[in-house]
Amino acid sequence: MGYEFIKNLKYLTSCFLDLIYNSGEECIACGEYANSKSLLCERCNSSIKLCNKSFEITIHGHSMSCYSSFYYSGLGKELIGRLKYKSDFRAGDALVEYMLYTIKFNDVKFDTVTYVPCSKATMKKRGYNQSQYLAKKIGHNTNTKVLTLLKKIKHTKDQIGLSGEERWENLQGAFLAINENEIKNKKILLVDDVITTGATAFYCSRLMMEKGAVSVCILTGAKSSI
Repeated sequence: MGYEFIKNLKYLTSCFLDLIYNSGEECIACGEYANSKSLLCERCNSSIKLCNKSFEITIHGHSMSCYSSFYYSGLGKELIGRLKYKSDFRAGDALVEYMLYTIKFNDVKFDTVTYVPCSKATMKKRGYNQSQYLAKKIGHNTNTKVLTLLKKIKHTKDQIGLSGEERWENLQGAFLAINENEIKNKKILLVDDVITTGATAFYCSRLMMEKGAVSVCILTGAKSSI
């Protein structure tokens, strides 16, 4: 109850601030003038190294279709850090702009949106799940239902700083599929902030495929070392 209240309070505060400050006039990264249709100015937008192409990961016979909007560096990396660790939801909204463009550019098809869950301990500490925030914004903008289809049942170390092998071991048995009737026969878009080794995406998508999903497509703001 506590962390849900904090999460909602932070979200409402962000919305309130957006009403007070016209984010279309000032770039959220550098403070310079920004086009009214974007949260970033032209210079900051051009500094982000775009990806916007599909790639497939095949692990243990399980193939995943993935899309990432940009590479995990520079301002893109900063925006993700601001959303994830500093409760900067306007940075999250900037990420959503890129992710929506990726969906449109690649004509990604799905009928349900879900997200990578975090543990109760992380929710209690941070007050929100950044991947859920991104998913809700994407669902709203694509008029698609956003559902909680996964649960994290094991608190794990932060993946940052872990080797590739350690990342896989860290997430082994960490997730559980829930609301299975909402998974079966669905084309699901799985949203996360960053994809690095693909371990998180693999375990989450495999669970939903095992429960009868027609397909699971991964969409992240950034692509790291994969």
